Amino acid sequence: MAAAAEVKIGQVDDVQELHRTGLETVPDRYIREGDDRPGGDNVCALAHIPVIDAGELPRGGDELDKLRLACEEWGFFQVVNHGIEEALLDEMEKLAREFFMLPLEEKEKYPMEPGGIQGYGHAFVFSEDQKLDWCNMLALGVEPAFIRQPKLWPTNPSKFKETLESYSVEVRALCQRLLAHIAETLGLAPATFGDMFGEAVQAVRMNFYPPCPRPELVLGLSAHSDGSAVTVLQQDVSCAGLQVLDKGGAWVPVHPIPHALVINLGDSLEVLTNGRYKSVEHRAVTDGERERLSVVTFYAPAYDVELGPLPEFVTDEAPCRYRRFNHGEYSRHYVTSRLEGKKTLDFAKIVDHQAMDPEEDPCSCN
Repeated sequence: MAAAAEVKIGQVDDVQELHRTGLETVPDRYIREGDDRPGGDNVCALAHIPVIDAGELPRGGDELDKLRLACEEWGFFQVVNHGIEEALLDEMEKLAREFFMLPLEEKEKYPMEPGGIQGYGHAFVFSEDQKLDWCNMLALGVEPAFIRQPKLWPTNPSKFKETLESYSVEVRALCQRLLAHIAETLGLAPATFGDMFGEAVQAVRMNFYPPCPRPELVLGLSAHSDGSAVTVLQQDVSCAGLQVLDKGGAWVPVHPIPHALVINLGDSLEVLTNGRYKSVEHRAVTDGERERLSVVTFYAPAYDVELGPLPEFVTDEAPCRYRRFNHGEYSRHYVTSRLEGKKTLDFAKIVDHQAMDPEEDPCSCN
C-alpha cells in the first residue's frame, strides 16, 4: 500500500459531528450526481432477498435447494436459526453503538490513516475530490493474529474487546459452516473451501450512519461488491438501509429481521466458481430521521492462497473467465481502490478468452 503521506484526501468531516450541528444541507463532497443518487425509479421496495434456516441445512433437501437458488439468483440471503446467541448479537450491537456515541476526541484515539483500512474514520478515500459516504467506520483486523493492530482496538467501552473476540469466534464458525453447505450446493465435498482457504483472513467493520438532512442526495456507502469469500452483516432493525442490486438492475432493500444475519458472496467465490455464483453490488442509503448501525464481518482465503476457477466449473460452454492470482495480491488491490461497483474484479478477469493463445493456461484448470 502507498505510504500514508502520499495519500491526500482533503477535508473529511466527521458526519456525526455534522449532524450534531443541526445543518440543513450537506457539504458538496457528499452530494452525488445523476444515477449515483439513491432516489429514482430503480428501487424495488416490495422484493425480498431469500431467508434460509441454517438449522435445516445439515438435513439437505429443500433448504439446501433454497440455498443454491439464493446463491444463483441473488448472491445474498438472510439466515435465521444460525446458532449465534441473541444475547451476544445484542451485546455486540450495544457496545458498537456506545463506541460511536463517544466524544469525537475519544474515537480519534484510534485513527484510520489516510489510505488505510483499520481504525476509526473513512476508508477507501484516496483523492481530494472524491465523493464521500455519509458514514463513520471502525474497521479492525481480527484473524490471523499478524493482521491485528492492537492499538486500534478500543478500550472504551470496557467490554468491547472481550465481546468482539467472542463474537468473532462465533461468526467465524458460522462462515465455515455456510461455506461447507455452499460447497454442497455446487456438488463439491463440504470441506472443499475450508481445506483450500488455509488460515482464513477475518476482519470486522462497524458502520454508523447518522441521520442526514438530505438523504436523497447522498449515499451511506458507495455501491460495491466484497473482496471476501463470504460476508456476514448484522444490521439493527431501525430501518432498511442496505440495498442489493438485482439481475434486472433494480435496488432491493434488505428488510431487517430481528437477530437474523445477512450473508453475501464475495469476489473470491465468484472466481472459484468461474462465475456460476456471483458477488453482487450493494450499497447503503441514509435516513432523514433515524440513525443506523451495522456490524460486518469479512471472511476470505489466507493471503498466500492461489485462487482461480476450479476445474469443475470450466467447460466448453463456460470457458475460463478469470486468471489465477495470489489472494494477498488481490486484497492489496481491493483495499487501495475506490468502492466503485465491481470494478475491482477486473483485476482477475480474462477479457477475451477466445483470443487467448492456446498454449497459455491462465486458469491452470487441467
